[in-house]
Amino acid sequence: NKEIIDVIKRSGGRLLTNIEVFDVYTGDKINNDEKSIAYNLKFEDINKTLTEEEVMTVFNKIICDVETKLNAKVRNGE
Repeated sequence: NKEIIDVIKRSGGRLLTNIEVFDVYTGDKINNDEKSIAYNLKFEDINKTLTEEEVMTVFNKIICDVETKLNAKVRNGE
């Protein structure tokens, strides 16, 4: 979990101002050697209001980095 948070922080850069785990799930629809972890991410720029495009660019970078660097999968809330 710390490794995931570290990758998220690095990928999010200065716009990612807070990260919290709000759910960890194991059970149905999850393999025995896996778990589903949900994170709450806060993006902020003290100098301006962020656009949706700016946030999504950083968010997509985070997803890409977590998937490639940690061999993780992003779930669609199934």
